This record gives sequence, C-alpha cells and structure tokens, in this order.
Amino acid sequence: MINKLEFFFIIEHMNNVIVSPHYLSTELGSTIFNKGGNAVDAAILTNLVQGIVAPETCGIGGDLFALIWVPGKNKPEFLDASGYSGRNVDQGLLSNYESIPLNHPLSVTVPGAVSGWRELSNKYGAIPIEDILDIGINLCHEGFTVSKELFNSLNIHSEELSGQKSGYSFYRHNQPYSIDTLIRRPQLGKTLELLKNHGLEYFYNGEIAKEISNSVNGFLTEEDLSNYKATWREPLHQKIYGYDGWTSPPSTQGYLTLSTLKGFEMINNKDDYLHTLIESYRIFASDRDNITFDYQGNDQNFLGTNDEYLRDKVNLFDKQAAGIYNFPKPHGGGTAYMNAVDKNGLGISLIQSNFYGIGSRIGVGNYGFFLHNRGCGFNLLKGHPNSLGPNKKPLHTLSPTIWSKDGSLDFITGTRGGRYQPQLLAQTILPYILRETSFEEIMEKPRWTIEYFGSNTSSNIKFEFIKDPEISSLEDKGHKISIENKLIGGYGPISTIYKNSDGNFIGVPDIRVGTEKAFNNS
Repeated sequence: MINKLEFFFIIEHMNNVIVSPHYLSTELGSTIFNKGGNAVDAAILTNLVQGIVAPETCGIGGDLFALIWVPGKNKPEFLDASGYSGRNVDQGLLSNYESIPLNHPLSVTVPGAVSGWRELSNKYGAIPIEDILDIGINLCHEGFTVSKELFNSLNIHSEELSGQKSGYSFYRHNQPYSIDTLIRRPQLGKTLELLKNHGLEYFYNGEIAKEISNSVNGFLTEEDLSNYKATWREPLHQKIYGYDGWTSPPSTQGYLTLSTLKGFEMINNKDDYLHTLIESYRIFASDRDNITFDYQGNDQNFLGTNDEYLRDKVNLFDKQAAGIYNFPKPHGGGTAYMNAVDKNGLGISLIQSNFYGIGSRIGVGNYGFFLHNRGCGFNLLKGHPNSLGPNKKPLHTLSPTIWSKDGSLDFITGTRGGRYQPQLLAQTILPYILRETSFEEIMEKPRWTIEYFGSNTSSNIKFEFIKDPEISSLEDKGHKISIENKLIGGYGPISTIYKNSDGNFIGVPDIRVGTEKAFNNS
C-alpha cells in the first residue's frame, strides 16, 4: 500500500498513457499493461480504483460514458452506461417541491457503471475482468490514505452517512477519519468479490440488486435493474478548424462543447477572442434545458449540432455587447474523468460520476457503496420532455470528448465540473486546434466560468487571475467580471492525452489539483 497524498497523476509506459484524478488510480491502472491489458482494461481499472479511493467523485453506484477509438476506424464508438428512472416513479410524490431533493429515493436512476465495465471488457478488453477486480479487492482490504477532498466530502455529509452501514469504513464515533489516515473498505471489497465470483451481471440480478431496490423504497424495482444494459450509440460529431470533434449524444450536454467551438468558427471574430468565445458558449448554453433530454432512440430530432440551428443561433452574436439570455438552472457535480491510450493506438475517453459528491448519500445495505442522484437532472415541469417520469434518462452533464484529424486519433480530453464541463473544454481545446499554444501551456492559463444561470441572465463571469486590458474590454461590452487571484481547483481538473510531432501520445495533467507531478516509466 502506497501512503501518499496526491490527487492527479499521469503515467506513461513506453507509449501506454493514462491520466486520472488520483495518483493511486493512475498508478494501479498502469499495472494492467504489464499483465497484458490494453487501454480499455486500464481505464476500467483506473475507474474502479478511483471509486474506491475517491467515492466523492464516482463509484459502482454511479453512471458512466465512454468514447473508444479503435485503430483503423475513422470515428470512435460511444458507450452509454447511464440508467433509466424506475417504473414506479411518480412525479406527484414531489408535488410540494420545486426540484428533486438531492437525497430523495426518486433522485436515483439505475446505476449504469458496472454494466458499462461489462460491455467495455466484453468488446475490447484483453484480459479477464476478474483480474481487474482482484486489484480493486486487494486495495479495499489493504487500504489507502484519506485525501483532503474525500475528508471534506465526508465531513459535510457526516450526519447522513455516519449512521449507515455502508458508511462504517469512513467514520469513527460519527466523525470522519482525518486526512492521511489509513482506512480500508472491507464491505466494498466483499461486494467486488461477489462480482468476481458471480459475474458483473450479479450487480443487477442478485442480492445486490434486491438491496438497491430496498434502499430506494422500491422506486427502482428488481426488474428495472435486471432489464438494464449499457448501450452502444452513435457519437455526436462536428468538423471544427480541420479537426473532427466527437462527444456524447443526448441526454448529455456534450453537444455544448462542439457547438461553442463551431459557433466561434462560424462567427469568425478571432480578434476579439474572449468575447467571441464567451458569447458563443452563452448563446448555445441558453438552450440547453430546452433541447437536452432523453430522445429515446430518436436522436435525429436533436438540434444541437444541426447546421441550420447553428446558423440561426450565431446570428444572435453581437460584436459590441454581451447578450441577455435565459439560462438553465445550475447543477453541481461529483465526477471523475480519465483517459488512456495504449501502444497499439487504442484510446478511451471515460467519465464516471455520482453527481453531487457522494450522490444521493443513500447507502446500499452492508455492501459498502452509495447510489448516485443523477435523477436530479430531471425537472418537475409537467409536459416538459425532461420532466421526471418512469423509464427515462435525465439530462446528464457528463461530456467526454475525442478528437481526430485526417481519420487518425489526435487528442483526448475531458473534465469534471457539472455544467462547467463544456465551458472548460471549449477554452482548453480552442487554442490548441488554432495552433496557438501547447496543452502544457494551456493548463497554466487562467480559466473562466459563467456563474449561476437564471431567467434573463446577463453575462456574469468568474475568472482566475487575468490581465487587466482583457477585463476592461469585456466590461466595456457589458460583461460583469469577478476575479479570483488564484487557480481554482473546481475549474478542472482537465485530463488530456495528445499526439506529438513524433507520433507518440503524451499525457498532460492539470496543475489545479496541486499534483502536477508526472510518472514516466518509459
């Protein structure tokens, strides 16, 4: 057991590359290459470990999306491992609420991550999934040290979590174990042993499924769980400055990254870079809640990447002033993004989430994990296509991306950050595809986020430190600016793997989590 407090690491094995938000996730994920595993195996293991050591970000009670680049193909495949609401969901039970409570059983949809691992392993894995689970099982029993991020999350939710059986590993006398304390998760280890011995499908068909159903008062039935399977779908695509951008289709907000960048290209106002990029994002983001929902197989009706729709939206751009738009409501997030490329060119962009930190904070009996609350992505507006109802997927903030050029994989990037994800990715990707700077330099540049959306919202932007002339120019156009004189950890971390001029893939970590150290085992 490695006793070291770090959050964000990169490891390179020859040209096997992994980037993840926790040093142990990356370090243990990389060991799979020595066992004959490939990038997909590494991503599954990295994700498994991340959920063990950082349950405030993800875990087996959450959802998963992945883009996979297969050498020899000219586009990635997309796996949707997000879950549906249960058949017993009744919006009328929340008639006294304006939104779905974060810790309500109705906030829980079928957790899709485990089914996602099964699909990824069955289709692209090079080693048995049991070998991957073994590493996670050993970690649960051997232990790891509590990070600052985990401690803060456990401390905030002590009242809800400490009395639950699945929370026993994290608390002593109702108080979370302190930072750097060695803890173990034997309950989760035993759950993983069940999956190893009975197969991943046991999560949805066995005693675990029964307890999940009981934990949410039957709003997810055992049949809801047994019928669930992650699905392979067509990714969204957009050609931008000679690059092919690929991301997750609805019900995710992935399109916002592509439409923001495409809008910037169509507006063609590079001389006023910041204003143009910010307004391009705001124009498209104002429509997010209107067009992002579960199309239930009718994705051709989605407007987000439609050429005519894009042209109509960019016509709203004003070179001289910030517009006023109706924006979607804010959503929080507890998410982990990780990516990997192996020496054969197989690449994966994977994002996995519990949503709000430790999700719903609803533990599953004595099985050592908590359920996500992605159902909070639904609204309670009767007749709205994204309103809470049975057998639907909610609006998802998760937005993995893969980028190719001339039919070859060029770079993979993604981030956590809820509604911030498309904003952060657009400002990271754009200077690279414009060939203005390197990803290493981009990670050190200040970032911005559009703060709290609402009705008829003017432009309220929070910046990390930035030069005064740029600020003055934005303020002259009506943007309202606030400045943080530091790098903000919530503005990432962004994980990137790119192909350099020699044709080798290079992983780039984000300095915002304070762990810019890289391990290179080449």
